[in-house]
Amino acid sequence: MINMIKSKVIFTFVTLIILGQVAPAVDQAIIPLEKKIDSIFVIASSAELKYRDMVEPAKDSIAAIGSRAVPRLVELFKSNTAREKRTVEQILKKIGRPAVPYLRKSLLLDDYRQVSRICYSLGEIGDSSAVADLINIAGHERWQVRSGCAGALGKIGDKRADQIIIQLLSDSVETVRKSAAVAAGKLLIDTAIEKLVHMLGDNFYGPRMCASEALVKIGGKSIKPIVDSLDSENIMVGDLGCSTLGNIGGDLAAVGVARQLKSNSPARRALAVKAIFQSNSSLACGLVELLKGTESDPMVLFHIDKTLKKYASQ
Repeated sequence: MINMIKSKVIFTFVTLIILGQVAPAVDQAIIPLEKKIDSIFVIASSAELKYRDMVEPAKDSIAAIGSRAVPRLVELFKSNTAREKRTVEQILKKIGRPAVPYLRKSLLLDDYRQVSRICYSLGEIGDSSAVADLINIAGHERWQVRSGCAGALGKIGDKRADQIIIQLLSDSVETVRKSAAVAAGKLLIDTAIEKLVHMLGDNFYGPRMCASEALVKIGGKSIKPIVDSLDSENIMVGDLGCSTLGNIGGDLAAVGVARQLKSNSPARRALAVKAIFQSNSSLACGLVELLKGTESDPMVLFHIDKTLKKYASQ
């Protein structure tokens, strides 16, 4: 959409700049606001080298218009150009809280593309007044909106969102589960630990790794549930559980993962030794040393030697 008007408005924008420099008396109020925003936006969203020094000033110029610019910016979210949508997000963040009332109302728009980007912008602004509105549309039929809601609620950091984030951890779409896991970590939702541990065995990489990171952020409360899950029939739960315990660190994590040193799987034993290495606890080193006497797998032996060397002086 913006691409279609570029050829017409670039000249207009440059002309306005010239007029502003050589003829300050020109009445800028006679220029319709929407056209003014479009003209400046062409430069703000431009990737052309000749405009590189004008991009940020152009964004600032639109942001200076404040809340009056928001309706047009929301319309520009319909653009099919990623750079233009990203520019809208950056400008809305610059406008900040004055943009929030209109953005909240715009969450009810029919175009899911607009709504998902509005969610993102509300998260970037971080105003808690939008929490209830985001929660209300968290069950949207489009996964893009559900994912955007989860991301925004995590960034805003209001505990009112805990329950809806827990629900989104079980979403049918992996991208939504990933966003919800990130949010659970940011909100430190300890009541989400059970679901996050289960997600360590998710079929998709993104949700698995984000669940692990969330458990690390939640910290000590996660240790026992993870340890209890290490022998799960889902091998990924135990494998990533070992790594997660290592990243949480401390004596409890090291001792908890140590029982996996007796696993029949060389890969699991290697992960357990690596977790003990990462835990910064020497409590399980005796068990690692015992394992060295019977271990034959090269990868496990590599991690054993590395771990024993690290804790040799302790």
